[in-house]
Amino acid sequence: MEPLADGVVLGSVAGAWRYPVKSLQGLAVGAVEIDPTGIRSDRAWGIVDEATGKLLAAKRTAPLLQATATDHDLTLPDGTTVAFDDPAVHQHLTRWLDREVRLVSPTEVGEVAYEMTFDPPDEDAEVYDIPTPPGTFLDLTPVHVLTTSTLGACEAARPDLDWDLRRFRPNLLLDLAVEPWEEQSWIGRDVAIGSAVLRFTMTMMRCAMPLRAQPGGLERQPELFRAMSELNPEHPNHLGMCCDVVEPGRVAVGDRVTLRAC
Repeated sequence: MEPLADGVVLGSVAGAWRYPVKSLQGLAVGAVEIDPTGIRSDRAWGIVDEATGKLLAAKRTAPLLQATATDHDLTLPDGTTVAFDDPAVHQHLTRWLDREVRLVSPTEVGEVAYEMTFDPPDEDAEVYDIPTPPGTFLDLTPVHVLTTSTLGACEAARPDLDWDLRRFRPNLLLDLAVEPWEEQSWIGRDVAIGSAVLRFTMTMMRCAMPLRAQPGGLERQPELFRAMSELNPEHPNHLGMCCDVVEPGRVAVGDRVTLRAC
């Protein structure tokens, strides 16, 4: 595949999301503000296990996906809504998760890690502690991007599976006139989106979260793991791209996406 030239307009932004509390359901938004460390108000809060000091994530704590967060409050599966600054928020979360936990921001804790396995369908696989980037509750890099071409190719190849976008929790969905998985060849290249510039750094390895049940009719689907491996043999079980921030800025739905020089 010939590399695309500098300045090629690839398409536009089809969707944008923020996830105010790590591993809870997030917000579809019309625009995001991208700071040097990531999207403003994305993973701005997390739930920490008081006994272990670890950051909970739906990679291992599946019930987290059943709750929803806004920028100011969270709603539990039983319908209880509690504000982040309500002193009772820790008690509500503790009762729901049946363990002593508290809601914190990255500034309230030092180095912190979450648990995950590298065999997502196997809940009994060996567990590893993965540290978050300093000062954040992110997984790997500041921004996670998916493309419509790659997601559409997955749906076409395996229509028996549910490829609902919510399973993959991107920050940006890019509607691009490119071949499926072509974005994997852009590692090290910069893409101008809105007034921001992102650098594609690596493919996104998938954890157990896409396989889990979620509200709105998304059922548990462990078969996705094998499908993501078979459809992308160069990067098995990878879907989407991780991006660093080269130039902060604002990205809105409808903004054009332009590939910059190598």
